[in-house]
Amino acid sequence: MSVPSLIRAIPHRPVPALVAAAACAVGVSMVAAPSAAGATARTATHPEIGTVKVVASGLDNPRGLAFVGGHLYVAEAGHGGTLCMPGGPEGGEQCAGLTSGISKIDHGRHYRVVNGLISMADRDGTAAEGVVAVAGHRGRLYAQVGLNSRALPTDLPSGPVINAARRELGRTLAIGHHGRWWPIASTGNADYDWTADHKELQPDQFPDANPNGLTVRGKSIYVADAGANLLARVGRHGRVSTVAYFQVPKGSPTDAVPTCVANARDGSLYVGELLGGTFTPGGARVWQVWPNGKARVKWTGFTGIQGCGFDNRGNFYVTEFQAKGMFGPDPQGAVIQIRPNGHRTTFGGQALFFPSGFAYRDGKVYVSNWSINPAKPQSGPSGQVVSIKVANGH
Repeated sequence: MSVPSLIRAIPHRPVPALVAAAACAVGVSMVAAPSAAGATARTATHPEIGTVKVVASGLDNPRGLAFVGGHLYVAEAGHGGTLCMPGGPEGGEQCAGLTSGISKIDHGRHYRVVNGLISMADRDGTAAEGVVAVAGHRGRLYAQVGLNSRALPTDLPSGPVINAARRELGRTLAIGHHGRWWPIASTGNADYDWTADHKELQPDQFPDANPNGLTVRGKSIYVADAGANLLARVGRHGRVSTVAYFQVPKGSPTDAVPTCVANARDGSLYVGELLGGTFTPGGARVWQVWPNGKARVKWTGFTGIQGCGFDNRGNFYVTEFQAKGMFGPDPQGAVIQIRPNGHRTTFGGQALFFPSGFAYRDGKVYVSNWSINPAKPQSGPSGQVVSIKVANGH
């Protein structure tokens, strides 16, 4: 089940259900889920939380975050547009436009460095899909567009918006100067094709693909695909391969829904899930995956992970989209720090709502807040980025 399909179930903020795909995926390592993986470490609630600060507001469905060259960049999924069409398997209407992009945040101000990319959202502009993740490597910025273009209806008329959807959905991008960008790989389409060839893994949902998070290591880009339930690698010449597929215990009511991926110091990758096979709070897991496909469940006991990453002390963090239970009425989220010894500390208090992306710098965690809200909402706050001071290893 993809993130858009899932968040559609949240009463007050539905999400697009359109999904998509591209090139061939090979070299899969099947990852079985242990029946009782990694006992959950004790969780302690940090008492103060008085250091949550709004860094920028007026953002358009802000998602992934990354520091590149000392500057903070945020993926903005946009607010859709005026070209409305039937939605995906869940029905409903999705409205498309060229409103997605990437913004740079500087001293509380933000401005688009990449603009005019495809965005699909509900009519009110909420819960958009567009640019959903950014990552930096050696001074260069990369981005991921959600969904895939395989699932677009073939009879849609050509035009600027539809052509952009066919050209951009599911693509992994490299970002240059002056707003220039170019596609590296059709990752969403490759993942979609892989699931079509492995439909037995999720017969009620496959084929499906919705790339949701990425990180870069060396000459490889790793992408967590929430719709395809896999970790993909984008290698030389845009070749996409499947590193690992995340299985859930037999009889689970839903799938894993991996949403984020982060580089660890030991050469492995950490992948966070939205669900982990259950709608019950605490069902999401963090996987440790090696580039050769070997994987294990590292930690359990999370709810609705959407963002993740490390600080400079080796502490790992996850952003919980709805900390009190996915699809409930409470939009409150949280950031959880997991130290190398497994001890957990929860940050956020009552200041995080539908949080998503994650970045760390100089003792502060940065999170996209109200991440499924547009820049000009019909009601409620706009999308934000906030910082949370976690100094001295807290």
